Amino acid sequence: MSQEYASVWDAIEKDAVKAANLKLRSQLMMEVSEYVKQSGLTQSQAAEKLGTTQPRLNDVLKGRIEKCTVDRLVNMLAAVGCKVKLSVSHAA
Repeated sequence: MSQEYASVWDAIEKDAVKAANLKLRSQLMMEVSEYVKQSGLTQSQAAEKLGTTQPRLNDVLKGRIEKCTVDRLVNMLAAVGCKVKLSVSHAA
């Protein structure tokens, strides 16, 4: 019998609070990655615009989620003019 999950994070992390944090961080990481891809900048150039270091940006681009915090990712996106919106829904 197989079990279905809402996301890969729900399958990996049994703690719902931790899974929610992982989902948020992964979404933000994808946005940063998309910015870098669309910008055509080198990692060093993109890191400077994002207000971080090239090694930190590389962590994001390589998917090293354990190295990324929500704060840092939001700050990176804000530094390049992105507006991050949060939507909260209550469980039924």
